Amino acid sequence: MATVLASLAAARVAYPQTLVKPNLQGADIQTFISTYTVPVGGQPIGDVISWGYLPFGARLMPGTAIFCAAGTASSTINLGDAVTPARYMAASSAATAAKLPAEAQFANGALAEVTITKPGDATDTSELRSVVAGATLLAGQVLTLVGFYAGQN
Repeated sequence: MATVLASLAAARVAYPQTLVKPNLQGADIQTFISTYTVPVGGQPIGDVISWGYLPFGARLMPGTAIFCAAGTASSTINLGDAVTPARYMAASSAATAAKLPAEAQFANGALAEVTITKPGDATDTSELRSVVAGATLLAGQVLTLVGFYAGQN
């Protein structure tokens, strides 16, 4: 039977030894909790909800999710940044009370990290944002992003 090396094991045995980023091994886990209540009149399709900003080098971790109260039938939201709107979560139904896991990046091994912090710029990967789609979000609906990220503040 062969022994094969995953990325961290390969970095350790490499010559010269390869350093790994703290967001892969040894970083602190930080919390990111942001709540949004849909205003009177609802939130129209195409609007962007800005949840806040991650620090440079941060990497979202498993367990990150958007929790939503019951809303309008057919309404959806995603989770990403200005560069890739669905980087962490593809459009998911916000019609019923639910936990919407934001773990898309782990399925393909992309393991996105914040590489550019330029708030308001089209290349910014630090802003966590959701785009409303499908139907207008219901007035009074509460959505909460609970995130965990590896990195140093």
